[in-house]
Amino acid sequence: MARYELLVDGERQGKAASDDDARAWIRAYRAEHAQDDPDATHVQVRKLSAFSWLTGGSLVPRDDFLDRPLVSVAEQLRSG
Repeated sequence: MARYELLVDGERQGKAASDDDARAWIRAYRAEHAQDDPDATHVQVRKLSAFSWLTGGSLVPRDDFLDRPLVSVAEQLRSG
């Protein structure tokens, strides 16, 4: 099972033990930053391995962890 570090502007802000945990963290981040960073552009995901202490891990595409785009409550009400 993969482990991840979640970085915002290059600084570690969270850890995730699985893909689902990383998705949940990013989902919470996007909800918290709906006004200033709804697409989580400032988030980087670093995959950790047994050799991460030596290699620093590897960055993986953030898009692999994004759910569908956030929709505002007003847009949800308009669409029915």
